[in-house]
Amino acid sequence: MSSLEKRAWLTLWSQCPPYLVYFLIQGVWPNWLTTFQQRIACLAVVAGVHAIAYVAGLLWMKRQERGEPLLLDERDRAIDGRATRTAYFVMLTGMIVVGVVMPFSDSGWKLTNTALLAIVLAETVRYALIVAGYRRMPRLAH
Repeated sequence: MSSLEKRAWLTLWSQCPPYLVYFLIQGVWPNWLTTFQQRIACLAVVAGVHAIAYVAGLLWMKRQERGEPLLLDERDRAIDGRATRTAYFVMLTGMIVVGVVMPFSDSGWKLTNTALLAIVLAETVRYALIVAGYRRMPRLAH
């Protein structure tokens, strides 16, 4: 498994579970967090868990690699480019919903959480497509 694929897996495993818990709390128990401080604290805990898991995993990977340079070839760039383009459209769609459609009917934390969901979905799509790109047969063109 290449270093770039490992980093994509690390991002998926460090990001998806904490934010899944966050969005489950927001969806299943919306009245559980009532004050601004409680909501920010919950978001800070989730972001902190994500950051700690990612940094710990990255340090572990760096220790295993022991000074090996991270080399990109054309296949790596093509995989990253395709994944990034698709994730961009996920992000664009989410931001259009949040910034153009929702302000006419919603406000506050609903907008904030929907924007955060769009960001998390875009990142998840990007890294899932990177993993899929390494798992599929190599393509010769975009």
